[in-house]
Amino acid sequence: MLPHAQIKYPSGSIFFHQLLSLELHTNKRKWWNLLTPMLEASPKLQILKLTDLDMSSAKGNRIGQKWIQPKCVPECLLFDLETFVWTGYEWQRKDEKEVATYILRNTGSLKKATFSTKPIEPVKLKKLKKRREMLNELASLGRASNPCDFVFESI
Repeated sequence: MLPHAQIKYPSGSIFFHQLLSLELHTNKRKWWNLLTPMLEASPKLQILKLTDLDMSSAKGNRIGQKWIQPKCVPECLLFDLETFVWTGYEWQRKDEKEVATYILRNTGSLKKATFSTKPIEPVKLKKLKKRREMLNELASLGRASNPCDFVFESI
């Protein structure tokens, strides 16, 4: 796999016009810099999977970094995205919440959204309550799509 800095995109052209499913690993620094051009260049994308099975504390070293939303909502979000899966979603991270919120608010055909988070020990009730509140907030976002199924699970 090439580091995202080595990947070149043809500007102004649709390069992935037949791409229906995309899995992007979110355990690399500034992974969202690859997400935006992929969404913009994949107008028929139906399935988007964001995956971080590592879920290490090293992700916390991204202070001051921010995801930049696309200037226009990508066509795939407006018309074709039906399934959104985020495995290893770090519910406490502002940058990841911004990405999830943007995708959920701008999908027109979303049928199912699944968020898998790292388990929390039952003795940490305050953390469990905060995670539940955040996940409920995601589920209640005012989205452009028809109601969709939300699945929240621990991995």
